[in-house]
Amino acid sequence: MPSSIEKLQKFFRLEIERGYDNRAVVGGLDKILPSWESEARSNQVDERVIQTIITNLKTYPALQPTERAELLSRLMAELEQARSAPTMDPEQKNNSPVTELQNSQEADVQPKPQPRRQSQPQNRQQRQPRSTAERPPAPSRAQPGGARMYPTDASTPGLNASVRVLQGVGERLAQTLGELGLNTLEDLLYYFPRRYDDYSQLKPINRLAFGEETTVLGTIQSIFSRPIRGGKLQMTEAVVGDGTGFLRVNWFNQPWLASRFPKDTQVVLAGKVDQYLGRLTMTNPEMEPVEIEHLHTNRIVPIYPLTARLNQKNLRRLMYQTIMYWAPRVTDPLPERVRGAVKLIDLATALTNIHFPESADMLEVARWRLAFDEIFLLQLGVLSQKRSWQAATAQVFDPPQEWFDKLIASLPFDLTGAQKRVLADIRSDLASGHPLDRLVQGDVGSGKTVVAAVAIAMVTRAGGQAAVMAPTSILAEQHCRTLTRLLSQPDEEGWSPLRPDEVRLLIGDTPEVEKQEIREGLENGQIKLVIGTHALIETPVQFRSLQLAVVDEQHRFGVAQRAALRSKGSNPHLLVMTAT
Repeated sequence: MPSSIEKLQKFFRLEIERGYDNRAVVGGLDKILPSWESEARSNQVDERVIQTIITNLKTYPALQPTERAELLSRLMAELEQARSAPTMDPEQKNNSPVTELQNSQEADVQPKPQPRRQSQPQNRQQRQPRSTAERPPAPSRAQPGGARMYPTDASTPGLNASVRVLQGVGERLAQTLGELGLNTLEDLLYYFPRRYDDYSQLKPINRLAFGEETTVLGTIQSIFSRPIRGGKLQMTEAVVGDGTGFLRVNWFNQPWLASRFPKDTQVVLAGKVDQYLGRLTMTNPEMEPVEIEHLHTNRIVPIYPLTARLNQKNLRRLMYQTIMYWAPRVTDPLPERVRGAVKLIDLATALTNIHFPESADMLEVARWRLAFDEIFLLQLGVLSQKRSWQAATAQVFDPPQEWFDKLIASLPFDLTGAQKRVLADIRSDLASGHPLDRLVQGDVGSGKTVVAAVAIAMVTRAGGQAAVMAPTSILAEQHCRTLTRLLSQPDEEGWSPLRPDEVRLLIGDTPEVEKQEIREGLENGQIKLVIGTHALIETPVQFRSLQLAVVDEQHRFGVAQRAALRSKGSNPHLLVMTAT
């Protein structure tokens, strides 16, 4: 049995014998946590057990004796289970999730911007926003004894622990949190508020101005719902007063508000001030009941996105419990010299103040830090992708200058300066031995297709194949007509880069017999250029030697669809065109 578990059980038994007076250890039971945590990890105790003990025992001093008894009974059962569990050998430990976290610099320290979270909380306070032209400086924060706000360890183990380790989170609440994507402690750290109620700068109703976004505190004087537009819609009307004036508030298709917020309820409204018949109103503002404790603290209160069976007060309590303990323990991936150079606060302070701001200024600089992390990590990803792309090899296409001049002369019009510059870059990339990967941006009619036509001719001259994928059949047919005219119509000397039968159109409406003919031509190499829609990435379509993929209006295709087209060849060159 691990000695750390036996030692903790002894302290718990002594505390029970003393009647839960929190004196089994000098200073309180929670004072043993730092040394016990280290010993438990050296004993290879399950990380889930460690986090459960730490998180719950931190709250022990604030509990009543009956609550302490219940808590210790639960923790004793947890320790008894851990006591009988087999200890991991060193080889197993090296494969455990905790060890993987400890061995990975990036495992638990990177902000994870995901489509389910808000990357930047929307602040709907009445404060005037700062100008985006000037970044706010990071305020200096003296820390007691010069202590750092976060540990110097290479990683932050434990953030992958389930939310079940938090006090008060059972199976049902964990399922509810899971509906919001909150499954681990790290998920909670990066679940940012959608807005804030600033109780330190509430405006009285008689000082509201038309058009401003603000937060108002008042009491509901009257509220009712009624049908409008022949019963097709329900409108809820309320009059809110604060002693200085009255504000009329309207909501559409939210009749339940009348029963949830009856007369005399104190509420906080957040929204835009409108005007109707000379009187100030609010339409569809967000409304929350007032939490009395916030009125007297004059603090900025976070408002989180919710789901059914979860209210702000309970979620805010869980967030506070998590942030105050875990934010200071998150390792900052940015060295202090880097943060100083760009005037950023440390990650621990940023996470704390994005959830529970000390002031408006601290909220602003916390946003700057987290926004910097997102952009910085995105840029690192782009650079890493670029490095991987450049490390790959591709077939070289470097036609003689004489042939290139002849091709340009065969075009029915002269190239613009911009087209010449773009073609020079494309020609250089095709001759480099590395895959071409360029985005050609230009307004409609600016000549992007001509640039693509020249690149196609350079590839097909050397025996390669090219594919042009467009988002719609109409656009694909238009490209087919244009490219056929540019590449397969003989010039005055009877020369053309491609023959008409080497250019084909493949779309969803193409007859099946013709589709089969095109597939065979692509597979045996007789067709040099195919223009089409999503039909090009269907499994039956195979190329003999796809060397250039051209994607038009790339934003209308998914990443997987563009990758599917490139997968039809071996490291083909990629040219993307867009007008936006």
